[in-house]
Amino acid sequence: MLSMVVNIILFVFVIGFLTLIHELGHFLAAKSVGARVYEFSVGFGPKLISKKYGETLYCIRIIPLGGFVKILGDGDPSEYEKEGEDLSKSEYNLNNKSKIAQIFVMLAGVCMNILFAIFFYYIILAFNGWRTSPVYVDFSDINVVAADVEKTLGYSVLEDGNAIKSGIPEYGVIKGINGVEVSDKDSLTEVIEGAEEITLLVCDEMEKECGEYPIVVDESGKIGIFLSYGYILDYSDHKVFAGPLYLTNNLKIIGRVLSSMLGTAKETGDYSDLSNTVSGPVGIFLLIDSLKTRGLLVFISLVADLSISLAIMNILPIPALDGGRVLIVALEGIFRKDFDEKLKAIVINGSMILLMVLVVLIMIKDVINIDTMKEMLG
Repeated sequence: MLSMVVNIILFVFVIGFLTLIHELGHFLAAKSVGARVYEFSVGFGPKLISKKYGETLYCIRIIPLGGFVKILGDGDPSEYEKEGEDLSKSEYNLNNKSKIAQIFVMLAGVCMNILFAIFFYYIILAFNGWRTSPVYVDFSDINVVAADVEKTLGYSVLEDGNAIKSGIPEYGVIKGINGVEVSDKDSLTEVIEGAEEITLLVCDEMEKECGEYPIVVDESGKIGIFLSYGYILDYSDHKVFAGPLYLTNNLKIIGRVLSSMLGTAKETGDYSDLSNTVSGPVGIFLLIDSLKTRGLLVFISLVADLSISLAIMNILPIPALDGGRVLIVALEGIFRKDFDEKLKAIVINGSMILLMVLVVLIMIKDVINIDTMKEMLG
C-alpha cells in the first residue's frame, strides 16, 4: 500500500513538474513579445489555489495531469470582447504579433522541455565521470557523435539458475572469472562449461562497486545468467557540449531500436512489442514503479527522457499541439492571409477531442498489456 502511495506521489510530481516547465516556456515567451497572458495554470478542472498578479491569474487545479497558459489571441475568439473592449486589434493580441513572434511563443514550451532535459543530462554525466550507463543495442550501424565507445560484457540473472543463489546482483558488468580478466562471451562460456564452480568478478553498470561471487556450475554447464554486450559512451573529451551530444546520440539509439523493432514486426506480423513503445499515463506509472529504487540519478534520467518525449509529442503536426499550431501560422505566412479564427478554433478543438480519444485508447491498451509491460520493465 505504501509503495502504491509513493508511486502516485512520484507520478503526480513528474507529470506536474514537466507540465510546469513546458507551460513556463509559453508563458515567458508570450510575456517577452508583449502578448497578454490571462492565466497560467498547472492542472485541469476546478481551482484549488489561485492568485492574480497584474493581468495574469496563477492557478493550481485539482487534476495534476497537465496545464495550460491562456494567451490573448491564442484560443477562443470570444476572448477579444473581454473587459468591454474589442481586443481583436489590440497590440497585446498574439495574433497581431509577427509570424516569427507567434512561432517563437508556440515553440517555447518544446524548447524549455529540451533545455531542461539537457541540463539534467549534464548533471547525470558529471556524476558518472562523463560516461553513460551501458546501452545494450547493436552499435554497428549507429554513427555516434563526439563520444568514445567502450564495449562491456553485461549480464542479468535468471530466476531458475545457480547464480541467483550466490547473492550476485541481478544485473551488472562482468570483469573477470577465476581471477582472470574477461571481456567476451566465448571466453567466459568456455571457462564455465569446463568447471564445477567458478568465481565471477562483477561490477555495477558504472563500474563503481565490484565484488567476487563463487557460483556452482550445473550439469549442463550453465550458471543461470543471460549475457549481452553493452556499450558505454564516454564524453570526457567533450564536456562542454556533453548534454546536447548525449541527447543527439540518445535519439540515434532510439531510432535504431525502433527501426529494428519495425523491421521485426513486418517480418513476423506481430506488432505487439512495437505498440508497447507507445504508452500513456499507465506506462509512465509503471516506469516510475520500476526505476524508483535504482537511485536518484536513474530517476533524474527518467524525468529528463520523459521531458524529451513530451517535446517530441508536442512538436507533432496535430492542430491541438504546438507543432500543429506552428504549421497553421507558417501556412498563414506562406499564403499571406490569416485563416478565419472561428474555423481555426473548430479545427483545433476537434483535433483535441480526437487526441483525447487516442489517449484513452492507449490507456486501455496499456491496461490490457500491463503484465507484458511489467515483464519488459523487469
